[in-house]
Amino acid sequence: MRVTRNYRNSLVNSRKKESKSSQIQTALNRSSLNSRANRLQNLLGNSKTSKNSNIFNRDFITSSQTAQKSQKFYYDMKYHAGQVGEYGQALKKAEKDSVYDKARESGSTEQIVSDIKGFVTQYNHMLDDLRESGTKADTSILTQLNSMSRVSERELAQTGVTRLADGTLAIDEKKLLAADIDTLEKVWGSASGFPAKAAARAGTVEATAEKNIEAEKSTTYNPFAKSNLYNYGSNVGSRFSSRR
Repeated sequence: MRVTRNYRNSLVNSRKKESKSSQIQTALNRSSLNSRANRLQNLLGNSKTSKNSNIFNRDFITSSQTAQKSQKFYYDMKYHAGQVGEYGQALKKAEKDSVYDKARESGSTEQIVSDIKGFVTQYNHMLDDLRESGTKADTSILTQLNSMSRVSERELAQTGVTRLADGTLAIDEKKLLAADIDTLEKVWGSASGFPAKAAARAGTVEATAEKNIEAEKSTTYNPFAKSNLYNYGSNVGSRFSSRR
Protein backbone atom coordinates (compact mmCIF):
# COMPACT_ATOMS: atom_id res chain seq x y z
CA MET A 1 0.00 0.00 0.00
CA ARG A 2 2.85 2.40 0.80
CA VAL A 3 4.25 1.92 -2.66
CA THR A 4 0.88 2.51 -4.15
CA ARG A 5 0.35 5.71 -2.08
CA ASN A 6 3.77 7.03 -3.06
CA TYR A 7 3.08 6.31 -6.66
CA ARG A 8 -0.26 8.08 -6.42
CA ASN A 9 1.35 11.15 -4.82
CA SER A 10 4.02 11.22 -7.46
CA LEU A 11 1.39 10.98 -10.18
CA VAL A 12 -0.64 13.88 -8.68
CA ASN A 13 2.44 16.09 -8.35
CA SER A 14 3.40 15.33 -11.92
CA ARG A 15 -0.06 16.33 -13.15
CA LYS A 16 0.12 19.58 -11.16
CA LYS A 17 3.46 20.43 -12.76
CA GLU A 18 2.09 19.63 -16.19
CA SER A 19 -0.94 21.85 -15.49
CA LYS A 20 1.25 24.74 -14.40
CA SER A 21 3.48 24.26 -17.43
CA SER A 22 0.43 24.21 -19.68
CA GLN A 23 -0.89 27.43 -18.11
CA ILE A 24 2.46 29.11 -18.61
CA GLN A 25 2.62 27.96 -22.23
CA THR A 26 -0.95 29.17 -22.83
CA ALA A 27 -0.07 32.58 -21.39
CA LEU A 28 3.02 32.75 -23.57
CA ASN A 29 0.99 31.79 -26.64
CA ARG A 30 -1.59 34.47 -25.86
CA SER A 31 1.16 37.03 -25.41
CA SER A 32 2.68 35.99 -28.72
CA LEU A 33 -0.69 36.18 -30.44
CA ASN A 34 -1.33 39.64 -29.01
CA SER A 35 2.09 40.77 -30.14
CA ARG A 36 1.47 39.41 -33.63
CA ALA A 37 -1.95 41.05 -33.71
CA ASN A 38 -0.46 44.40 -32.72
CA ARG A 39 2.22 44.09 -35.39
CA LEU A 40 -0.41 43.18 -37.95
CA GLN A 41 -2.54 46.17 -36.95
CA ASN A 42 0.47 48.44 -37.33
CA LEU A 43 1.13 47.04 -40.80
CA LEU A 44 -2.53 47.41 -41.77
CA GLY A 45 -2.69 50.95 -40.44
CA ASN A 46 -5.27 50.20 -37.72
CA SER A 47 -3.23 51.34 -34.74
CA LYS A 48 -3.48 54.83 -33.27
CA THR A 49 0.09 55.63 -34.32
CA SER A 50 -0.55 54.46 -37.86
CA LYS A 51 -3.73 56.54 -38.05
CA ASN A 52 -1.83 59.64 -37.01
CA SER A 53 0.84 58.85 -39.58
CA ASN A 54 -1.77 58.40 -42.30
CA ILE A 55 -3.37 61.72 -41.40
CA PHE A 56 0.02 63.47 -41.56
CA ASN A 57 0.81 61.90 -44.94
CA ARG A 58 -2.60 62.78 -46.34
CA ASP A 59 -2.35 66.39 -45.09
CA PHE A 60 1.16 66.74 -46.51
CA ILE A 61 0.11 65.38 -49.92
CA THR A 62 -2.91 67.69 -49.98
CA SER A 63 -0.76 70.68 -49.02
CA SER A 64 1.83 69.84 -51.70
CA GLN A 65 -0.84 69.41 -54.37
CA THR A 66 -2.39 72.75 -53.43
CA ALA A 67 1.00 74.49 -53.60
CA GLN A 68 1.74 72.94 -57.00
CA LYS A 69 -1.65 74.00 -58.33
CA SER A 70 -1.12 77.53 -57.02
CA GLN A 71 2.30 77.75 -58.63
CA LYS A 72 0.93 76.52 -61.97
CA PHE A 73 -1.77 79.19 -61.81
CA TYR A 74 0.78 81.96 -61.35
CA TYR A 75 3.01 80.53 -64.06
CA ASP A 76 0.04 80.65 -66.45
CA MET A 77 -0.81 84.19 -65.37
CA LYS A 78 2.78 85.29 -65.92
CA TYR A 79 2.85 83.69 -69.37
CA HIS A 80 -0.46 85.21 -70.52
CA ALA A 81 0.49 88.67 -69.27
CA GLY A 82 3.92 88.39 -70.88
CA GLN A 83 2.34 87.46 -74.19
CA VAL A 84 0.01 90.48 -74.05
CA GLY A 85 3.07 92.66 -73.53
CA GLU A 86 4.94 91.09 -76.44
CA TYR A 87 2.03 91.36 -78.88
CA GLY A 88 1.37 94.91 -77.73
CA GLN A 89 5.00 95.80 -78.38
CA ALA A 90 4.91 94.16 -81.82
CA LEU A 91 1.83 96.19 -82.76
CA LYS A 92 3.18 99.46 -81.43
CA LYS A 93 4.09 101.98 -84.11
CA ALA A 94 7.84 102.46 -84.46
CA GLU A 95 9.80 105.21 -86.21
CA LYS A 96 11.25 102.70 -88.63
CA ASP A 97 10.48 99.21 -89.90
CA SER A 98 7.24 98.84 -87.95
CA VAL A 99 4.82 96.03 -88.74
CA TYR A 100 2.73 98.64 -90.58
CA ASP A 101 5.64 99.81 -92.72
CA LYS A 102 6.32 96.21 -93.68
CA ALA A 103 2.64 95.71 -94.51
CA ARG A 104 2.72 98.68 -96.84
CA GLU A 105 5.80 97.33 -98.56
CA SER A 106 4.36 93.82 -99.00
CA GLY A 107 0.77 94.91 -99.53
CA SER A 108 -0.37 92.36 -96.95
CA THR A 109 -1.78 92.82 -93.46
CA GLU A 110 -1.24 89.16 -92.60
CA GLN A 111 1.31 89.80 -89.85
CA ILE A 112 -0.76 92.60 -88.30
CA VAL A 113 -3.84 90.37 -88.27
CA SER A 114 -1.85 87.54 -86.71
CA ASP A 115 -0.52 89.83 -83.96
CA ILE A 116 -3.99 91.21 -83.20
CA LYS A 117 -5.40 87.68 -82.92
CA GLY A 118 -2.58 86.70 -80.58
CA PHE A 119 -3.12 89.83 -78.49
CA VAL A 120 -6.86 89.21 -78.14
CA THR A 121 -6.42 85.53 -77.21
CA GLN A 122 -3.83 86.21 -74.51
CA TYR A 123 -5.67 89.30 -73.25
CA ASN A 124 -8.80 87.21 -72.65
CA HIS A 125 -6.74 84.58 -70.81
CA MET A 126 -5.21 87.31 -68.66
CA LEU A 127 -8.66 88.63 -67.73
CA ASP A 128 -9.69 85.11 -66.69
CA ASP A 129 -6.55 84.85 -64.53
CA LEU A 130 -7.26 88.17 -62.83
CA ARG A 131 -10.84 87.13 -62.06
CA GLU A 132 -9.75 83.78 -60.68
CA SER A 133 -7.04 85.38 -58.56
CA GLY A 134 -9.49 87.69 -56.85
CA THR A 135 -6.84 89.61 -54.89
CA LYS A 136 -7.36 93.30 -54.26
CA ALA A 137 -4.47 94.28 -56.54
CA ASP A 138 -5.54 92.00 -59.40
CA THR A 139 -9.17 93.10 -59.10
CA SER A 140 -8.02 96.71 -59.36
CA ILE A 141 -6.10 96.00 -62.58
CA LEU A 142 -9.08 94.09 -63.96
CA THR A 143 -11.30 97.12 -63.31
CA GLN A 144 -8.79 99.41 -65.04
CA LEU A 145 -8.59 97.15 -68.10
CA ASN A 146 -12.37 96.91 -68.39
CA SER A 147 -12.64 100.68 -68.17
CA MET A 148 -9.99 101.22 -70.85
CA SER A 149 -11.53 98.72 -73.25
CA ARG A 150 -14.96 100.33 -72.75
CA VAL A 151 -13.58 103.74 -73.66
CA SER A 152 -11.89 102.30 -76.79
CA GLU A 153 -14.87 100.20 -77.83
CA ARG A 154 -15.67 102.21 -80.97
CA GLU A 155 -12.09 102.32 -82.21
CA LEU A 156 -11.66 98.57 -81.72
CA ALA A 157 -14.90 97.91 -83.61
CA GLN A 158 -13.43 99.65 -86.68
CA THR A 159 -10.98 96.73 -86.96
CA GLY A 160 -13.55 94.00 -86.29
CA VAL A 161 -12.79 93.63 -82.57
CA THR A 162 -15.81 93.76 -80.25
CA ARG A 163 -15.85 94.22 -76.50
CA LEU A 164 -18.20 91.75 -74.83
CA ALA A 165 -20.24 92.30 -71.66
CA ASP A 166 -17.67 90.53 -69.46
CA GLY A 167 -14.83 92.69 -70.79
CA THR A 168 -13.30 90.05 -73.05
CA LEU A 169 -12.70 90.73 -76.74
CA ALA A 170 -14.11 88.92 -79.77
CA ILE A 171 -12.88 89.09 -83.36
CA ASP A 172 -14.91 89.34 -86.54
CA GLU A 173 -12.25 87.99 -88.88
CA LYS A 174 -13.90 89.31 -92.06
CA LYS A 175 -13.95 92.88 -90.73
CA LEU A 176 -10.40 92.52 -89.43
CA LEU A 177 -9.12 91.34 -92.80
CA ALA A 178 -11.01 94.13 -94.55
CA ALA A 179 -9.53 96.88 -92.38
CA ASP A 180 -6.96 99.06 -94.18
CA ILE A 181 -3.42 99.56 -92.89
CA ASP A 182 -3.95 103.17 -91.81
CA THR A 183 -6.94 102.23 -89.65
CA LEU A 184 -5.07 99.29 -88.12
CA GLU A 185 -2.10 101.52 -87.34
CA LYS A 186 -4.29 104.22 -85.79
CA VAL A 187 -6.17 101.79 -83.52
CA TRP A 188 -3.43 99.27 -82.67
CA GLY A 189 -0.21 101.21 -83.16
CA SER A 190 -0.85 104.37 -81.17
CA ALA A 191 1.22 104.81 -78.00
CA SER A 192 -1.88 106.26 -76.29
CA GLY A 193 -4.30 103.63 -77.59
CA PHE A 194 -5.90 100.71 -75.78
CA PRO A 195 -3.39 98.01 -76.87
CA ALA A 196 -0.40 100.01 -75.57
CA LYS A 197 -2.13 100.80 -72.26
CA ALA A 198 -3.25 97.18 -71.82
CA ALA A 199 0.30 95.98 -72.52
CA ALA A 200 1.61 98.34 -69.81
CA ARG A 201 -0.88 96.92 -67.29
CA ALA A 202 0.11 93.43 -68.39
CA GLY A 203 3.66 94.22 -67.33
CA THR A 204 2.39 94.85 -63.79
CA VAL A 205 0.42 91.59 -63.84
CA GLU A 206 3.50 89.67 -65.01
CA ALA A 207 5.67 91.16 -62.26
CA THR A 208 3.08 90.39 -59.58
CA ALA A 209 2.74 86.81 -60.79
CA GLU A 210 6.52 86.38 -60.62
CA LYS A 211 6.54 87.62 -57.01
CA ASN A 212 3.78 85.19 -56.11
CA ILE A 213 5.70 82.32 -57.70
CA GLU A 214 8.76 83.12 -55.60
CA ALA A 215 6.61 83.49 -52.49
CA GLU A 216 5.05 80.06 -53.08
CA LYS A 217 8.50 78.51 -53.48
CA SER A 218 9.81 79.99 -50.23
CA THR A 219 6.79 79.01 -48.12
CA THR A 220 6.32 75.46 -49.38
CA TYR A 221 7.94 73.03 -46.90
CA ASN A 222 9.29 69.81 -48.36
CA PRO A 223 10.36 67.33 -45.64
CA PHE A 224 12.12 65.21 -48.26
CA ALA A 225 14.39 68.03 -49.41
CA LYS A 226 18.03 67.45 -48.43
CA SER A 227 18.15 70.66 -46.43
CA ASN A 228 15.26 69.44 -44.28
CA LEU A 229 16.57 65.94 -43.56
CA TYR A 230 17.75 65.16 -40.04
CA ASN A 231 21.55 65.02 -39.65
CA TYR A 232 22.12 66.38 -43.16
CA GLY A 233 25.32 68.23 -43.97
CA SER A 234 27.10 70.14 -41.22
CA ASN A 235 24.07 70.26 -38.91
CA VAL A 236 24.76 66.82 -37.49
CA GLY A 237 22.63 66.15 -34.44
CA SER A 238 20.58 69.31 -34.89
CA ARG A 239 16.80 69.43 -35.06
CA PHE A 240 14.77 69.62 -38.25
CA SER A 241 15.28 72.77 -40.24
CA SER A 242 11.85 73.86 -41.43
CA ARG A 243 10.89 76.90 -43.47
CA ARG A 244 7.61 78.72 -42.84
